[in-house]
Order: sequence, then C-alpha cells, then structure tokens
Amino acid sequence: MSKECEITLISPVELSISLKRPWENIKRNKQLPRVEYRERGISCFRPRYIDLSFFPYRWRKYYLQIWTMVLSLIFLVLCKRIRFDIIHAHFVYRPGYLAVILGKIFGKPTVITAHGSDIHQNLNTEKGNRTLRERTLFSLRSCWKIIAVSNYLKTRMIEEGIDENKICVIPCGFPEEKIHPKNKEEMRKKLSLLMEEDIIMYFGNLEKIKGVDILINAYALIKGMNKVKLLIIGDGSQKEELINQIRKNRLEERVLLLGYKSREALSEYINASDIVVVSSRDEGRSLAAVEAVACGKPVVASRVGGIPEVINDEKVGILVEKENPVALSEAIERALKISWNAEYISKQSKDESYSQVIPKIIKIYGSVINENGKRETC
Repeated sequence: MSKECEITLISPVELSISLKRPWENIKRNKQLPRVEYRERGISCFRPRYIDLSFFPYRWRKYYLQIWTMVLSLIFLVLCKRIRFDIIHAHFVYRPGYLAVILGKIFGKPTVITAHGSDIHQNLNTEKGNRTLRERTLFSLRSCWKIIAVSNYLKTRMIEEGIDENKICVIPCGFPEEKIHPKNKEEMRKKLSLLMEEDIIMYFGNLEKIKGVDILINAYALIKGMNKVKLLIIGDGSQKEELINQIRKNRLEERVLLLGYKSREALSEYINASDIVVVSSRDEGRSLAAVEAVACGKPVVASRVGGIPEVINDEKVGILVEKENPVALSEAIERALKISWNAEYISKQSKDESYSQVIPKIIKIYGSVINENGKRETC
C-alpha cells in the first residue's frame, strides 16, 4: 500500500504507573519499544498512554486509558506535524473508537476494518459488556466506511442497524510472494520432519476463542495417533493451559508447541503439513484458513462465522460442528485418507492475495476523500 499512498503507522503503548512499587516504573518504561522509528520505509510511532494501576479497573479501562490515549495521539500529531487525509483503524474497539474521536477533532474521515471478535463478542447482547457494546456501535455509526473481512460480519452489523451502504466486504489478504505452494518433501527435509508421518497443523493466536484446546482433545481421539503429529504455531494467553493439557494427556512427544514463527517460516511449515485445522469457537473469516488454501492444503474447520466463505467447497476442506472434539477427530481422520488436489485448492484463494485486495482498499480511500466529500456506496 505504501506504493500507492503515504502511510504513517501509530500504535499507542501502555505505560503502567504503580505507587506501591515505584522503582518498577522506570524499569518497565525501559522495556517499551521506541517511540519513533522506521520500518520498511514507513514512519512508525508508539506514543505512551498512562495506566494508573491503583485506580479501579473499570474506571481505568474505559475512561483513564481511553482519554490518555486520545491526548497522547493529539500531542503526537501536533508535535510531529503529521499531515494526513484519512484515518484507517483495524478493529472496531478500541482502535476504531479512538479513530472516530480523532477524526472528529481533526475533521478527517475514518475507515474501520472489522475483523471478527470486535463484532461477535462486543455486540453480544447476552454475555457482552454494555459499555463495549455501546462504544462499538458508536464507532460503527460514526465512521465513514466499514471494511468487513467477511459477509458474515457484514450481516451481523446490518442486524444491529448499521447502514448497509457503508459496509464493504474485503478479506484481509495475504502476501502471495511468501504464501504459496512449495514442495512438501523439501520443506520436511528442511524442517527435520519425517515423510512417513502425517502432520496436522494449527497456526494462530493461542486464545480460548481459537479452540486449540478442542483440537488437542480431538487429536487424543485419533486412531493410530503414533503415526500422526500435531504442530501448533503461535502464542497467546492460553499457552500455559495448553502445555498442561498436553502433559495431562501425555502427548508431549506427538503435540509440539513451536511458538511464534516469521511469515517465511510459517509458509514452510504449512507446506510441510498434510492438513491445517481451524477449530475456532467463532471467527470473522480465518486468515489461517485462507493462507492454508493458498498453499494448496486442505482445511478441517469449525462451521462458524465467516469460515464457510473460505471452505465453501468439499474439494477444499471439511467443515464440522464447533466445540465437538469427536466430530473434529473423525473429520481429521477422513481428511488424512483423501487424495486432495493441491493445485485446485490453491486456485481458490486467488482473489484474496494482496495484489487483489489492496486496490479495493485504495478505492475506498478515494471514495471518502473525493472532492465534494460525498460518502459513496461500495
């Protein structure tokens, strides 16, 4: 995108201040990333916002943190004399909420990309938080354009009364120069993986909503498990729980938690695998499923959210009921026995590469900053 427009990336960083342990404040501040730097030719800023640990949690989270973020962003824009025409925020709350506030202050249009949890969790009327819901709806109603990564999310927002004409469906996209089919035998040799083993792979955040615990339970039910290996790539708040789950089921030698991997390394692992599993409890679209398909790998996934928009063909993968380890285990066993057509699978992702997605986003930018200022439909 930087070839088409000038980009400034801003991502606030929490500076937690404690009165009980004041000596930790300086140490904590030194561990934070630099305030200003350049990455791949793009100006990046990480301004600090204040979090006073001795204040009540709700007051800190919904008021103190938000307004110190707003102030730090205003201060940054004014001091660095950052000039911009449009604000594009990823995730509706908190980034989208801040973008709308700044847009009103500086008189600039805002675009928000909704990814999944920022819609189906924040707008949950049964278990959701009322403040999150109100601020999420405020952000959606106040921004100029909304990019939904799936039709599922678009439908969910329309159900909440959001104007259909301001919502465009554009998937996240993937870098085709990095994510593409590679020789499985070569990749396994490079990664020291055995050719005679079946390899199941999960990659993504290790969070409850991603259902990695469900996948481990399903793996424990697979027949002939000693010939099947499960590779888990990623990091997150559930990591320790998953480690304990693996130990409890005595799967240490068959289930490997490999941590975070670069995009290049991730591509190698995807291509070394036989199938990719997406066992999410809910999902906006699933970039993991898209990237697996781009590499020609079949996907076994939960039938939730926008996943059926990716796995929309039985020649691409298998969909199962969510939170059902037995059904997931049976689907994995079935998938390992099928002779999949890798070339056919990889072709199904051609419309989701960066080269296809970026022009659509640029077009949206143009629609909100056109000469007469009219808000055009997608």
